[in-house]
Amino acid sequence: VQGGIGLPDPGAYPDPAPEQAELRNTYRSHIGAVLKLAGFADPDARAARVLALESAIAQAHASRADTDDVFKANNHWRRADFEAKAPGMNWAAYFTTAGLNQQADFVVWQPSAVIGTAALVAGQSMDSWKDYLAFHLIEHYAAVLPKAFGTEHNEQQAIAATTAVLGQAIGKLYVERYFPPQAKAAAAAMVENIRSAFRARIAKLDWMSPATKEQTLAKLAALKVGMGYPDSWIDYAPLSIVRGDVFGNLRRAEAFTYQLELAKLYQPVDPNEWVVLPQTVSAFIFFSPNTLQFSAGLLQPPYFDFAGDAASNYGSAGAGLAHEVSHSFDELGNLYDAQGRIGHWWTAEDLARYRAAATLLAVQLDAECLQAALCVHGKQVLGESVADLAGLEIAHDAYLLSLNGRPDVVSNGMSGEQRFFLAFAQRWRRLQPDAMVRQQVMTDTHLPGEFRSDAVRNVDAWYQAYFVKPGDKLYLAPKDRVRVW
Repeated sequence: VQGGIGLPDPGAYPDPAPEQAELRNTYRSHIGAVLKLAGFADPDARAARVLALESAIAQAHASRADTDDVFKANNHWRRADFEAKAPGMNWAAYFTTAGLNQQADFVVWQPSAVIGTAALVAGQSMDSWKDYLAFHLIEHYAAVLPKAFGTEHNEQQAIAATTAVLGQAIGKLYVERYFPPQAKAAAAAMVENIRSAFRARIAKLDWMSPATKEQTLAKLAALKVGMGYPDSWIDYAPLSIVRGDVFGNLRRAEAFTYQLELAKLYQPVDPNEWVVLPQTVSAFIFFSPNTLQFSAGLLQPPYFDFAGDAASNYGSAGAGLAHEVSHSFDELGNLYDAQGRIGHWWTAEDLARYRAAATLLAVQLDAECLQAALCVHGKQVLGESVADLAGLEIAHDAYLLSLNGRPDVVSNGMSGEQRFFLAFAQRWRRLQPDAMVRQQVMTDTHLPGEFRSDAVRNVDAWYQAYFVKPGDKLYLAPKDRVRVW
């Protein structure tokens, strides 16, 4: 994959806008300061060379659109292709040093970056490359070098550094304290109810053809869902940690991790491998392989309480889990089959009918405005908003399944249905500065939280639970309620 630049966006290098020019000047000053601390002569001139080289590297980067297109990124190269397609680099030395000299096959995600950077190896001065590599090496280890190279280390930085090196070891301790086996069992039971609810919904879809339904159900059945923590943990015994040797510890930890990654090349893909650390607050869906992971850190009250109220659990964590599962069957998910292989399995007619249904939601979202001059762009947030609605509807079905036909109890004067929808709304509560919300509306693919909770207005059960009637703020006539899933 492409890399090699210090600024967050390759577009920041050529952009003539004053704020981008100021960003480049600040970055160049930072490069010079780091090189000066390391004892390099004439650091300002070296910094200018580094920035110029990074600018050339950035020019070779693929666009965001091309990077996000899995078909444009699915480029299989043989080992010999690198010399033929990307001359300028000593590829034999590179792959040998990387421990990949026996590897025959590669996937090149952004060929333009590989080709362009290789040409720069031959076309740019050796001094520029030496300065560039020296700066990035020092920058990489700044956190474990003397204080002058970085900010003073506080406790939070120590936790972050230890997590980066021994993430699963810390995760194991976290799980022992905060996520007992009963919690994992309760979360797993919720997963199966959600899977059953999806199965029933898919069977009734009118926009999906029978053949596509068959493949969708196969993918749903094959979806591997990990809850809380991995079944097997990384063995850190071979890693030597020496008290007082923070720099050496980091070097050895990176070498240890790199060898773990290299070893995967010669083994079958492990669908049970965990990428999410248990102690973090996160959930991820992986299209290849076909897996979903929810961390123990996320599955905590009030989002999920294994000994708490089922209605609240399904309205919060259940809706989040079902949201992620729905991505397996949307415009992006349909590019991967049940085994995670790339290839369209929706028909063109399926896609057209899906988009027709989803477009109605985009039109509805266009009317969501924080203020007169700041309205949501429906198409920009459509994929995540369809998933929000799907997650809410499927989680509600799953909640009803969990009751096994029995009515739920009334608690604090609220029915189970009311507690379910209240939990869904409460999961989106957050404090955000106005500038952050404005930036989110302009650039993010997710709605601001207050609008994400409005998905309820498309769900008939919400109207019944809260006795919503014409004239109420969020009321929609039945014909105007969006039905995708």
